[in-house]
Amino acid sequence: MEEAKREMALIPSQYYSEVAEYIKDLNNLSYHFDLSKPILRLAVAKIYPLFILIYAILITIGIIANAAMIMHISKNKLYRDPTYAYLINIAISDIAKCMFVLPITLAVLLIQNWVFGKFLCLSLAMIQDIPFHVSMMTYLLIAGDRYRLLSDPGKPRIPAFVCALGSWFFAICIVLPFPIYTTYLDLSSFKKGHFDGLGICLGNLVDDIQQYMRGLFLLTYIAPLAITAYIYVKSSRELQNKEDPLSAIAIFEARRKGSSRHDSDVSTDLMTYRDIKCGSGSLTTTTATMGLSAFTTNTYNPEIDVAKEIRSQKYLIFMVSYYAILLCPLMVLKLAKLALVETAENEGHFDITYTIFVWLGFTPTVATPILYASWQMSRPTKERLKGYFQSSSRRLTKVCEETVIRSNRHPSHQINPSGLANVAYTQHPRSGNGNNSSSGSNYNESEGINCSRGNLSTRSSEFDNHPQNMYLVH
Repeated sequence: MEEAKREMALIPSQYYSEVAEYIKDLNNLSYHFDLSKPILRLAVAKIYPLFILIYAILITIGIIANAAMIMHISKNKLYRDPTYAYLINIAISDIAKCMFVLPITLAVLLIQNWVFGKFLCLSLAMIQDIPFHVSMMTYLLIAGDRYRLLSDPGKPRIPAFVCALGSWFFAICIVLPFPIYTTYLDLSSFKKGHFDGLGICLGNLVDDIQQYMRGLFLLTYIAPLAITAYIYVKSSRELQNKEDPLSAIAIFEARRKGSSRHDSDVSTDLMTYRDIKCGSGSLTTTTATMGLSAFTTNTYNPEIDVAKEIRSQKYLIFMVSYYAILLCPLMVLKLAKLALVETAENEGHFDITYTIFVWLGFTPTVATPILYASWQMSRPTKERLKGYFQSSSRRLTKVCEETVIRSNRHPSHQINPSGLANVAYTQHPRSGNGNNSSSGSNYNESEGINCSRGNLSTRSSEFDNHPQNMYLVH
């Protein structure tokens, strides 16, 4: 008894309730498990393989997709445009989420006891939040850069990689207070021989953490989203006002020069050119010779460039919208967690809900590269992809049904009574007159498919040199 009192006296008084609750939860497990080894939470003990599977799929696809996006931008040297350079920054943060944050987070969510040590206890919240803050700040930088380009194309654009490094610096600085609100207790130092290797990672032990978490929610989620939405609304209005061909030319020239020091010349030349030509009330000149690189009506179409900007704007809005919507449940639950009291009754539901919301919060790591791929694809490529995913059986069935309906008026084949399906390769030379319907075989010339109630044959170009058809006989 005296020894127990001495051991309890070693525990700081402000941690008595947390330590007592933790030991109570593990009391039943301690007789059956080695607490120095990972123990699954009871709520996920039967379904944890499902969580591991969906997290593994998300991690694999996220790493491959974001790496492919970085390779595409680098290979085509698109990073010269600050918008694409910012997308590289987002891809790097998403890869960091998939490689480091997701596996560690899943392990913490599935394991009941803390076996990860003191360092991870103090740094886990920082590791989890830094990539999210980087992504949010980068979306804000993209919106600001595009508005700057559209509102005044003559101004030089701020180097994207410098701003990207600034987003990482900001994210690191804003999460530095997390270790202040986190405490690690090594239980083996209080109860030797019984809790060897077992520790408790305690958070929310100071009331001020609620104000800190609310401040993070407003500063790194609500405020950036509100500002980004406002900037995109203004940018959309700027695009609507770009009916003047000279404005579109200035945007094109600013993009063409990229980070050149001569970007400021475009604005001066554009104003001079407007002063000269707009007085005549006509903008249908064939050549602009004052520093605009001799644009001609035959080599440059301003409407095309404005349409390209509108398309880019649409996909960038989709990216930030998906990111905000999918991250919203996790952000709200993290705030609600501060006010909720976990009990034996709601602990299981809370664990499962939190694990699902974390998965949803990380799905933008896959959605962003998919939207980028759709953005870069040409319309013919998209049409071909749609064709690949369409079921060929539907097309075949429709053609055969139409042909069989026509053949019902003049039946010429008997149905195989045996009901057996046989496949045979037989010689089927084409008749000289090319009239396939008269020979009893209903041939659809436009589709290259031969259908009847008794057989079905397909003929492709490779069979023209060797007149063979494959028949499916019923």
